[in-house]
Amino acid sequence: MPGELIPPLGASDFWVAAAVFGVLIAVLVGFLPLIGHLRGRAAGPRTVPVHVRSRYGSLIDAIEERYANGDLTTKATAQELSALLRDFAAEAWGASAKHMTQREMREAGIAPLADAVARLYTAEFERDVPETAAEELRVAREVITRW
Repeated sequence: MPGELIPPLGASDFWVAAAVFGVLIAVLVGFLPLIGHLRGRAAGPRTVPVHVRSRYGSLIDAIEERYANGDLTTKATAQELSALLRDFAAEAWGASAKHMTQREMREAGIAPLADAVARLYTAEFERDVPETAAEELRVAREVITRW
């Protein structure tokens, strides 16, 4: 019977369903980072572990002590507090804020840090430096304790 044609075999419905399922899984995996980023932005700052708060509170106390002893000027105190708060954001919220602008901080969902950095900028870069660093220290403590 070599003259007879044998019809081609059809693909099993199982393989078609498996291919569609595989494509859907691949698309989902591709969008997971975006979904996580959007959920993180909407949630805002997460709860900060107590040990992180207490350690950074101690670091602020150390800066205040150096300022009180005359080792730091008001401008230098503001600069150290700004760097400290950026490190705090990295440890507390996982935000790499070392080189972020205030706008980028707000977009990342860490507006408390952006507000504090804005206040510290005045003492760091304005011509009229505040006479004391009391307000800058208060702002830094508020970020550490409030969020």
